[in-house]
Amino acid sequence: MTRKGHLLTLLSLLCIAGGVFLFYFTMPQQAVTDEVQITDSQPKKPIATESIEAIPFIDLEGKTHILGDWKQPVLIVNFWAPWCVPCRREVPALIAVQKEFETQVQILGLVFDSAENAASFATDYGMNYPSFLAGSQISMYSAVFGNRSGALPFTAIIDQARTIRYTHTGELSLSILREEISKIL
Repeated sequence: MTRKGHLLTLLSLLCIAGGVFLFYFTMPQQAVTDEVQITDSQPKKPIATESIEAIPFIDLEGKTHILGDWKQPVLIVNFWAPWCVPCRREVPALIAVQKEFETQVQILGLVFDSAENAASFATDYGMNYPSFLAGSQISMYSAVFGNRSGALPFTAIIDQARTIRYTHTGELSLSILREEISKIL
């Protein structure tokens, strides 16, 4: 092969390697789970009631709230994204639970996307519970609520003492939600 041929081959290989590098390092880092269902119903040690209640949430309009703003006996924190297929499938169950237990349960969505995409999705799906931006706080939220895998969807159910009583990785059904809520109420 000529020197020009070697140079073209090397240049081609570098372009391919660069493309692979860009693809790998620019893809979202959150795992999306469709099949795997991991459930843990053992109560978790609270970080400290004061600490968990002070966790800040930024709503889709940029306003800051804290977990302690909600006084319902049961809080459900649901990690989701509009592009996550199992997240989309579980939204009707979450809507039904929020409607059925409106005075006893508050669902808080923790969205892994832009405010615009989340608001559009919430409107299209008729979501009756608020969502908040994960933003740069993804690691903190994952650590606090027990999402060790970083997978979506992920749900944590919290009792009135603000102890995490149940976590679930993967799509949740309405029957499981009702069952876990009834254990707390």
